[in-house]
Amino acid sequence: MNQLPLLLLLTTFSAQARNPALLLGPVLTYTEGFDSEQLRRGLSGHVEIGGSLPVGYEDNELFLLARAGAGAPGFSLGAHGGFRSVFTLEEWQTYTDLGVMVHARPHFWIGPRVGVGVRRALTETLSIYGGAGAQLGFGSGLRFDIEVSSGLRWSL
Repeated sequence: MNQLPLLLLLTTFSAQARNPALLLGPVLTYTEGFDSEQLRRGLSGHVEIGGSLPVGYEDNELFLLARAGAGAPGFSLGAHGGFRSVFTLEEWQTYTDLGVMVHARPHFWIGPRVGVGVRRALTETLSIYGGAGAQLGFGSGLRFDIEVSSGLRWSL
């Protein structure tokens, strides 16, 4: 009788078991940067790859993505991660992101990032997604980015 609550708890968590996922896709970014009294702006294209881990009781997840690309302000490397709150309606899902973006190249910037998006399940393990985001960076001057992204999400 003492083990009934434990059994119910384990059953609840096993029913909620979800898998991590791999993410891959292109990103188009518009950047405005201010450094040393000089304004730089322009478009750049990136490829990002990363993953996500489920957290909580819904389809929420923690995510981390690495990004490499070229364009304004030059060859760039960066990463962003955070919390993704997911809202599900059958095979369609919408999400909001709250996290941090770090640019390591061409200069160092770090700052908050927010995003919104939608994804559609194609199979049990494969989804496509698209979204938009904005980021403010501090470090080597001030930087503001607006981005649109798309990609594939593969649940392991």
